[in-house]
Amino acid sequence: MGSSTVTFELFGLPIGLNVLLSLIATVLIISLLVFWMTRRLSVTDPPKSQLVLEYLVDFVGDIVRDQIGSSTRPIYIGLSLALFLFILVANILGLPILVEHHEISYWKSPTAELAVTLAMAILMNVISHILGMRAKGIGQYWVDTYLRPSPFLLPVKVAEELINMLTLAMRLFGNIFAGEILLNLIAKLGNSFGVTTWLVGIPLQIIWQGFSVFIGAIQAYVFVTLSMVYLAEKVEIEE
Repeated sequence: MGSSTVTFELFGLPIGLNVLLSLIATVLIISLLVFWMTRRLSVTDPPKSQLVLEYLVDFVGDIVRDQIGSSTRPIYIGLSLALFLFILVANILGLPILVEHHEISYWKSPTAELAVTLAMAILMNVISHILGMRAKGIGQYWVDTYLRPSPFLLPVKVAEELINMLTLAMRLFGNIFAGEILLNLIAKLGNSFGVTTWLVGIPLQIIWQGFSVFIGAIQAYVFVTLSMVYLAEKVEIEE
């Protein structure tokens, strides 16, 4: 985006300060949201915050049931809700705030970093394997997943799984990264000639931020849906 960031190593891996700060903020925001939505739970007179949570649970629950069907378990819905909230907040976190000083970036959407989206895709793959083994048993799971209908398809199935993880990560990263680049360009346009370009830059910035929020929500939905599609392949028990 035309600027660099401060980096340091964590377990031997380079981590950008802007990504780390926004990841911490994402977790804090979600924690506060969940606390707000669950602090006064009631069966007879639910507050609006509880109704928001119930709507979100129903929303992601429909996604899970559409993909997994009768094999749906509460843990799948809980996982999807956590994933949806994290991606949604992470996608839009870099939209209203641009923190740069001397060409050093201190803030960006975590999902505008390929390492973050790739880590999420890998984590979901690992979780899918664990849930699959819980549903079918360790031995039966690996046979069903990689050796049926023929052991000769093992290389194809491994390649398919790797491609699924990569495309899942790249799709999310590409959309959010491109959106932030355009926002940065619009901001520079708005400040290029002072008040004269503000008249063009500010409306464009507002319009594109609104569109980016919509795209961020769509991408959260797509990531969760595809994750549940891949999970369904591992936990569904053939009758």
